Amino acid sequence: MKLKKHLLLLTFIFTFIIFFKVDAKINQMQLPLLGKLIVIDPGHGGRDPGAIYKDIYESPINLQISKTLMQELEELGAIVYLTRNGEYDISDPNAWNKKHSDLQNRVNLIESSNANLYLSIHLNADVSNTWHGAQVFYDDVNPKNKKLAEIMQNSFESNLKSNRKYKEISTYYMYRRIKSVPGALLEVGFLTNSNERYLLQKKTYQQKISNAITKGVIKFFQN
Repeated sequence: MKLKKHLLLLTFIFTFIIFFKVDAKINQMQLPLLGKLIVIDPGHGGRDPGAIYKDIYESPINLQISKTLMQELEELGAIVYLTRNGEYDISDPNAWNKKHSDLQNRVNLIESSNANLYLSIHLNADVSNTWHGAQVFYDDVNPKNKKLAEIMQNSFESNLKSNRKYKEISTYYMYRRIKSVPGALLEVGFLTNSNERYLLQKKTYQQKISNAITKGVIKFFQN
């Protein structure tokens, strides 16, 4: 009788372990970013509109793309924070240098978040209207940043047909100071290029950008 009870107990334990492993594997496939904390930083905002072409401002487009990306990452299990959720900067009210205060507060927010990753979303601009393509910039202050930049640029090449190359930067105030969280600056298109300017304002293309970034994020964590 005791042997039978032991066999039943062992069978139950074995079944539970198999079920747990299968369930975990299904969750990993359906929710590949489960438990990952990601900070998305929509560049500029408020008094700082970023790049401008006539009446088209960079900052609201950054925010639209960031919100689309946030939703997509959350659907895959990630916990996502935005450094801003509207058309404002995050400088201190009484700061004499608003730009410096805004950037430092973004640094503080990301550094104190205990996040697994941060992504800073921007648009590019140049005096020439022929330049185009999404491009990734990184600072080597965190050893994981270069690998992230490489993965993201490959995703931009595959999904957005960008032929640009990722680049190291060391003179940007904000990214040099984010040491504990890996991340990168994503310039997702040129506002000064007529074709990209048109696309960047379209929800369908913003979703395409979001999808390319999400694929890069998944691959980064898989690596």
